[in-house]
Amino acid sequence: MTKEQFTTNILALEKKMYHTALAVLKNEDDCADAMQNAVMMAYEHLPDLKKPEFFSTWITRILLNECYKLIRSKKHTVEYGERIEAAIGAEDNPLEHSALFDEIMQLSENYRLPVVLHYIEGYSVKETAAILEITQAAVKQRLLRARKILKERFGERL
Repeated sequence: MTKEQFTTNILALEKKMYHTALAVLKNEDDCADAMQNAVMMAYEHLPDLKKPEFFSTWITRILLNECYKLIRSKKHTVEYGERIEAAIGAEDNPLEHSALFDEIMQLSENYRLPVVLHYIEGYSVKETAAILEITQAAVKQRLLRARKILKERFGERL
């Protein structure tokens, strides 16, 4: 299949691909990302396509794989407010979350990094320990101390 044929086929399937991605992802921005990734992946692996008459099926399978990959990657992403709220029991108020985040950024690096990695980025204690090259016990201790500091500082603002 030539570049021109590939482009023609992609343009012909654009709406179909969009609707397929939207059915899985339910978000237009994510659909665009998944479609772009699928087209790039398909173009890179075009020589692997044995029968050009199955192009539509092939590209749709690639698109679905990209959609599921995007969903998996988002499972590990949680808004910082939700993580911090669970950690220190903050009220469900966006202004408090913003103030809380400002307080987190004021922590020393020893405390700030474990808090950001664990509560904001969603890494486990074990993963945080590996990233920071410290023991799991040290991570737990720093998280405990950081929560105590944040409770004291954040309590003063209320």
